[in-house]
Amino acid sequence: MAENSKGNSLAAGVAGAVIGAAAAAAAIALSDEKNRKKAEKVLEDLEKQGSKVLKEISKKAMELKDMVGKPSEAKEATKKLKAK
Repeated sequence: MAENSKGNSLAAGVAGAVIGAAAAAAAIALSDEKNRKKAEKVLEDLEKQGSKVLKEISKKAMELKDMVGKPSEAKEATKKLKAK
């Protein structure tokens, strides 16, 4: 069990170092005005795509809900199938 804790600590330390390095790199990259504008555009594009995907998923969910009907109807249909 002690060996497992050492492995977890080492993995956490390495992960922390990688995250720290990424944060430092991002801070340096975003200190440039041109890079900040590029990052903002990418984030806006991702937001738009995410909104489209969310709308499509919501639409499909509503269609599935309508196809299934009410839960009581589903229970009755299941009972009828079991009876046959």
